[in-house]
Amino acid sequence: MQALSSTLLYAGRRRKRVAEADEEILTTGEAAALCGVSRSTLRRAVAQGHLRAWHTPGKHLRFTRSACVDFARSLGRVDLIGQPYAREGMSPAQSAESALPR
Repeated sequence: MQALSSTLLYAGRRRKRVAEADEEILTTGEAAALCGVSRSTLRRAVAQGHLRAWHTPGKHLRFTRSACVDFARSLGRVDLIGQPYAREGMSPAQSAESALPR
């Protein structure tokens, strides 16, 4: 986890603003742990537009903590501490993945 040192972080050719200063930046693994879902679920959520993220120059995804918290709230099956609420008979990852529209 890291905090931003500059006032804004920009990504892409169009220079979209992706994070405010001092907002915590998470890796895919850290974001998955916070949301209580798998890394592949996060990647799918980004691809479907349910979660904001950006790519580093090395093509790794990065997330803001606030975007992850908003995503976790939207699932309705994950508390904000990162402890998943699993449906009966399902693993926590399956439960979270089933909440995403296909």
